[in-house]
Amino acid sequence: MIKIFLLFFFLIQTISPAESLNKIIAIIGKISISQLDYSKGEETYKALLKARKPSIRISKGSQKTKVLDFLIDRAIMDLTAEEESIQAGEKNIESEIERLMKLGNTPDRSSFEKIIAEKTGMPFDVWLDDLPYQIKKNQLMQLRVNFKPPTEAEIHKWYLNNKNKVGMEVKFREICLSPKNSSFDEENRISAEINQIKKDSKKDPSSFNLVANSPRNSTPGAIDWIQTFDIYSKSPVLMAALSRTSEGSVSEPFRDDRGKYCIVKLEGKRNTPEENIKRNIGEIIAREKAEGSFDEWVVSRRKEVIISIYDKEYIAENKLEAPDETFNYNKINIQAP
Repeated sequence: MIKIFLLFFFLIQTISPAESLNKIIAIIGKISISQLDYSKGEETYKALLKARKPSIRISKGSQKTKVLDFLIDRAIMDLTAEEESIQAGEKNIESEIERLMKLGNTPDRSSFEKIIAEKTGMPFDVWLDDLPYQIKKNQLMQLRVNFKPPTEAEIHKWYLNNKNKVGMEVKFREICLSPKNSSFDEENRISAEINQIKKDSKKDPSSFNLVANSPRNSTPGAIDWIQTFDIYSKSPVLMAALSRTSEGSVSEPFRDDRGKYCIVKLEGKRNTPEENIKRNIGEIIAREKAEGSFDEWVVSRRKEVIISIYDKEYIAENKLEAPDETFNYNKINIQAP
């Protein structure tokens, strides 16, 4: 049960700047939130929101309510993480950074910080301050949060609603000719030959397949359905040529990553079939469900923790019951959850 104590300090006549910054505006269990904590938390909240970080629960109301609820949620995570003996100290943070650097084959810390800033859209120091909560959240989701795995119907519905986002597959035939040497004359000869093959294929489309299947061709020729991402990861030049070619047409001649003179015929193009990416879709839905279940868990957990709110603006906006002016703050015994 939530116990919200609304406390006013009528004996304080004046407040110095330092006292104002240290003024307690909320207590969650045994964790207090000062005005200074609020100011820092507001900057973090804005940065996470700007980066569209899905890890923050956005409550309704004014900026004051959203930021204070954000800080309350984090205090609840801290309290519960302590109960579960979850560690997110300096050693854990450094271990996580090392793991991420190794996973991304990042050579040094400076490069890692730049990559994180570019990928997340937030300053590295903000990401670093948020990391302990990500560590705690990931472990709390395993220990405290339950959610049902995605069903076949949910996976199919997601696929239908996101066909344009799942990527494409193509099938094509490629002809590549290799120069015998790097001389200018040889380069001109091969260039003229590949251009002639393209001209001939316009007059007689079957001629393209004949050359593609002949010893003149230095590539496998026909390539069945393959994801465009896989093509790009191996040959960005080939992927660029395919992207400029309409289905059933032959591309303009180009030199591939190996220096060969090539043309490619795009024989088919389709959205990646559901069956090929069913596992990936299931993982996406599972993550979305986990995020939603975690938010529900935080809201539920708030009912089990003693929460004291002192901020007048928050009290008024959320229409909380006004305090009894004769209430004696010294009688309050704040208990840990």
